[in-house]
Amino acid sequence: MATIGNLVDLLLFYRAERELFNRMVCVMGKSSQQVKKSIALWLMLEEIGYHDLIRIIYSHDNKTIEAFFNEALKCLECIKPNAAEPTLLDDATPAVFQGLLDDPMSSRFFYYNREFMYKRYIHIMETVCSKIFGEAAAIEVDESGMRPVVGPAGQLFGQGRSSSSGVAVASEINSTEPAGGSEAAIESNLLNPDASEFYPEDARTMFLTFSKGYPLTRQEIIHFFTSTWGEVVQDVFIEHPRPGEDPLFGCIVFTTPTVIAKVLNGQSKAKFLVNRKHLWARIYVNRHGNRGKRIR
Repeated sequence: MATIGNLVDLLLFYRAERELFNRMVCVMGKSSQQVKKSIALWLMLEEIGYHDLIRIIYSHDNKTIEAFFNEALKCLECIKPNAAEPTLLDDATPAVFQGLLDDPMSSRFFYYNREFMYKRYIHIMETVCSKIFGEAAAIEVDESGMRPVVGPAGQLFGQGRSSSSGVAVASEINSTEPAGGSEAAIESNLLNPDASEFYPEDARTMFLTFSKGYPLTRQEIIHFFTSTWGEVVQDVFIEHPRPGEDPLFGCIVFTTPTVIAKVLNGQSKAKFLVNRKHLWARIYVNRHGNRGKRIR
């Protein structure tokens, strides 16, 4: 199961997503389950190249966010395993996320890519959304930045005290306690029992994405990071795409987790220009411990 330290890292990394969730649920009055689904879809779109969606969506007014929310739920219907193919009438309607994306998509785009999209959507729901969002508010981090805390929904993770923000802090958590102590009590309430484990290597790994048509090689990535931060790269893995297609993503394993903080520099995502090609990096969350095939 995830350690408390890794859970806090996850919460800190997805701060913008948690703020958007609270705004949509607590201020706009949307269903927490539906908001989880919409944010998972947006995160999936970020993975495939539509970067900074969460930040862009949050920058809009509530009425516009509601329109994007409704469109996200419609798109989810198109990627379900039993989804019906959109009609020509559906395809004639205005593209979804008009005004949000530089290249808006049609419902058919989601339908014809539903197998890949649905798998990534479920993965994000299980490894991210089920852990950072509660029933009525996002899970928070206490003022010290060291412990997860109870949200306003009253989800109580063991006995706690109240912080200045009015939420209960899991004060009895101690990362040095053995399994079966208060850490286990918190996990049993907070984490999906069927969700992923966090592997030690994952704490040193970042997920990388490239612009479509402008992939980076393993050698280019290694050279960029070592020339910037020194001998910090343990390995790089790149997606092994189908013949005739370019890879869209990969991941990099550093020698120590501290490198990630330097790369992100206080941001949730980092964007670089490497040999005139864009490279985005964010913390890697892995469910099964499987990676893309390594380029030799």
